[in-house]
Amino acid sequence: MTIRRTEGPKPTIRPTAASEAQSKTAAKPATIAPNVIKDGFGPAAKTSDLARAEKSLKPLPPPVGRLSLDSREAQTAIQTSLAHVTPDTQTSVRNPGITGGIQFPAYTPKSVERDELGMTHVRLDRMHEGVKVYGEQLVSHLDPEGKVRSVTGDQSSIPAGIGSQKPKLSHAQVLDIALKEFGSKPDRQPNSERIIYKDPSGEYRSAYRVEVTNVDGTEEPRRMNYLVDANSGKVYEQFNTIDGFKNCPCSASHGGESAAAAKGAKGAAAASSDIQATATPKAEIADKATVTSKLNVTQDVTVDQLKLDLDIDHTFKGDLSIALTSPSGKTEVVHNRQGGSADHVKGSFDLSAFKGEPAKGEWTLKVQDHATRDTGTLNSWGLTITPKAAQEPNEPAPGGKPVDDTSMYSGKVALDTKQQADGTFTLEDGTRGKGVATYDALNRERASGQTPITDDNDVWGEPTDPERNKAAVDAHYGAQMTYDFLKNVLGRDSIDGAGEKLVSYVHVSNNYVNAYWDGEKMSYGDGDGRTSGPLTALDIAGHEIAHGLTERTAGLIYRGESGGLNEAMSDIMGAGVEWYASKQNPDVKFNWTIGEAAWTPNNGDDTDGLRYMNDPTKDNYSIDHYSNYPKQTAVHGSSGIANNAFYLLTVGGTNRTSGIEVKDGIGMEKSQKIFHRALAHYMTPSTTFAQARIATIQAATDLHGADSAEVAKVKEAWTAVGVN
Repeated sequence: MTIRRTEGPKPTIRPTAASEAQSKTAAKPATIAPNVIKDGFGPAAKTSDLARAEKSLKPLPPPVGRLSLDSREAQTAIQTSLAHVTPDTQTSVRNPGITGGIQFPAYTPKSVERDELGMTHVRLDRMHEGVKVYGEQLVSHLDPEGKVRSVTGDQSSIPAGIGSQKPKLSHAQVLDIALKEFGSKPDRQPNSERIIYKDPSGEYRSAYRVEVTNVDGTEEPRRMNYLVDANSGKVYEQFNTIDGFKNCPCSASHGGESAAAAKGAKGAAAASSDIQATATPKAEIADKATVTSKLNVTQDVTVDQLKLDLDIDHTFKGDLSIALTSPSGKTEVVHNRQGGSADHVKGSFDLSAFKGEPAKGEWTLKVQDHATRDTGTLNSWGLTITPKAAQEPNEPAPGGKPVDDTSMYSGKVALDTKQQADGTFTLEDGTRGKGVATYDALNRERASGQTPITDDNDVWGEPTDPERNKAAVDAHYGAQMTYDFLKNVLGRDSIDGAGEKLVSYVHVSNNYVNAYWDGEKMSYGDGDGRTSGPLTALDIAGHEIAHGLTERTAGLIYRGESGGLNEAMSDIMGAGVEWYASKQNPDVKFNWTIGEAAWTPNNGDDTDGLRYMNDPTKDNYSIDHYSNYPKQTAVHGSSGIANNAFYLLTVGGTNRTSGIEVKDGIGMEKSQKIFHRALAHYMTPSTTFAQARIATIQAATDLHGADSAEVAKVKEAWTAVGVN
């Protein structure tokens, strides 16, 4: 314990009555109880009710999410991490190491986040001789007690002098080199930073990273990064960090002139009459064998009730187990080796456990014989589906607001808005984090300003509303659902973990077939009226905003394997947003196809998307197995590797290239939490597919334990796509 001295007058020590008496007379010493100084030592006073109450109070749990670097908690975690990763140097925030008599930081803190398990993750940028090492980070993982449990991130030795020696080229000279490569006039001020760069051969170089941007009035917005040698001017590599939905080469195979498709409008909700689908495989059930049969439901409805009809001949009913799997991957056991010696399995089974599931897609019946000397035949089977009635327009949403807003792609929704002083309403939501806002870009090439989109009665999307409001409803709803998915499923307060405001602009440019995240905000085009409608569908919104999530966390560099992972994480999160919304909104239909609602010559058919997570090769561009990576290294094409691994982890299935089957997935929520945790805490800017496997295994271990079924499934899924 230390006692801090404070300035001011010295305390006055007042004499006790006993001392005054003694000074007047010494006739007889008085027997007086000793004086007790109330300094925290000595006999305790009688405990008051308030004191007892204070002792019973439990401290508030530490906050979850992004911590301010200046906070005491973050500073403590940073100091502990630096002391662990560089034990031979002083422990300060800058962690100086001495080179040539000059102090340089070895690492600088980038972010500190605390998770729901009580762990704290400190992300550190690597430095060498005072210069940032491009794409290299360490992440220190502290346990709930504040001790370093592990460290993520590889680093190799960097030769002395690369950072301290003055480059031959100046910032102005490398800007000229980059602008020449760019080939057109930028619409933002270019910038450059001095870095140390590991070239493709693995050798470290003194270099610059130059960023040049042009997003105004172009079908292909660019935020180009150029990595330029600081002495020779050689451009080692260049890549565009803006995704842009139009930039996916797989979009080239999609087209069409359907007016209904151009508007992107989904059909009206299906009628309430039952839907029936049957299959007659007449498949032999051999001893100890498995028979699988599939049928496809084309109606885009939500299941309220489901009945399964079976016609199976078998000589010993007690040998069989029978299970039905929905298009989303949910499995229910229908019959499990029951009935003893009774013959056959015939009749109807109530499977209302599928209530709330999307009916559209492929349903799978699996019949397995578990014993010898008994055979049979799967003659036929069928489904009778009673659809869930569409939500009534004025039925209150979970938050209490009427579901009376009409979107283009998601049916009836409930938007949170803001009422202005004049009584009108704007698409500005103050209930989520630091806000969700949607503005009108006024068809200008640059989305800027805060031009509001207004409504007189807060019922959006009515036939009498301005045409311009339609796309805005979907953009606003997409951002709100993305925020809610991050918060309610992943436990994350917006993309930065600290409530970052999500801003969207609609009506960018004219006939603009694109949507993109530019590092700060969303920009949506209205489509061209031929190949697409407004690019404001749920999975597109979730995909693009998730690029912001990746920027705020691992910062996966948008090229090579890390770029493929970057794209996959956006597809994964986009699918998660659509899945989450489908649980709240019966008009939203979840599937594993990306972008089919807006990019839809077939009017929203899930066979007509930009990418297919369940079968990435279906677009004739993407790959689903790492063995094909040397043939397809473009980020949109290689994203299929991680996309399919996620799909197999979630619902199970067989990888088309390897033929390896993953049986019985772990479900969407668990898979999303594992991949998010890996992205936020275990991946770094240069993470490869193999390192992503390790990161997701570690994330699953944190959440479920090293010996859990979830960890085993993560390993199986990556193995199926050739990543070991």
